[in-house]
Amino acid sequence: MPKYNISINALAIQGAQRLTSKTGKDCLVIDLDASRIQRHQNGKLYLNLEMSENRDGEDQYGNSHRVAEPTTKDERGQGVKLPILGNAKTFYFPSEAQGAPMKQATAPRKVAATYAAPHQEEPEGDDIPF
Repeated sequence: MPKYNISINALAIQGAQRLTSKTGKDCLVIDLDASRIQRHQNGKLYLNLEMSENRDGEDQYGNSHRVAEPTTKDERGQGVKLPILGNAKTFYFPSEAQGAPMKQATAPRKVAATYAAPHQEEPEGDDIPF
């Protein structure tokens, strides 16, 4: 079963603003239109997002999906294009039934050595290190 690593730009959400509180902390305030938010019986507020596969497959960063706010029927009829909020990468984990290796979405980073180890001559003959 795939797992998705999703990253969104919260400031791209319609009505989002970055403000500084009285204590100096960064805050994200989202002034949402009532049609964009769903209030649940338990008092929680939900913002629906949609995730869809990229038409051209993975991009240069290994992202396989895009995340955006869903458009309403009226907005689609008017040709409104909402901004892409972020991207997602697909990861596959091995399962006992399939035994498939995990798909690595990005290439491993190469770490540069900060010093070069001195070259040591190997003794001739015996390959045993003790």
